[in-house]
Amino acid sequence: MGRNYSGCVKGHRVRNRYVTDVRPREGTAFSGQAMVEFALVLTVALIVLFVAIQMAFIGQAALALGQMNYQGARFAAVNQCAAPDDVATYMVLNGSPTITRNCGSSLTVNVSNNGTALGAGTATCTGTFTPPTTCGSPRKFGDSIQVSVAFKTAPVIFLSKSTTNPSFLGIPFPTQLTSTETAMSE
Repeated sequence: MGRNYSGCVKGHRVRNRYVTDVRPREGTAFSGQAMVEFALVLTVALIVLFVAIQMAFIGQAALALGQMNYQGARFAAVNQCAAPDDVATYMVLNGSPTITRNCGSSLTVNVSNNGTALGAGTATCTGTFTPPTTCGSPRKFGDSIQVSVAFKTAPVIFLSKSTTNPSFLGIPFPTQLTSTETAMSE
């Protein structure tokens, strides 16, 4: 067998004489310190995780509200005889379940034509929905249709039970999300 640089026989394990025993001596709190540090870091990490998940739910609701509002404005632009109730019903029937649960009870839908408010729409979730094809005064080609939607965020906030001022450890959450979309009547 050959010899290595330290003068020992190759293939035999050699104990490093510069490393001391790493086991804690009796009376030291080596493992207890690690558990305390882990508990502190875990607490902060869980708070950050839960707040991030809450913000993701609110962000998803905001994106769903914007998409649903776009669909409602497009429906109102294509169907010249659609009243605010028709627009609201269409939006609730085609929107995200996050926003439309309980037949859109957390939604407020307002429709205006060329700056003139047509009123607030209330969704109807029973029966079948067919858009109106005839009306007394249909909108004209090029009319500006504006649909505004407000969503009360209480159903998506799980870190706070307050509906008037939801917050968690001083981090405030929005009580309402809004979206406005304008389309030209076709």
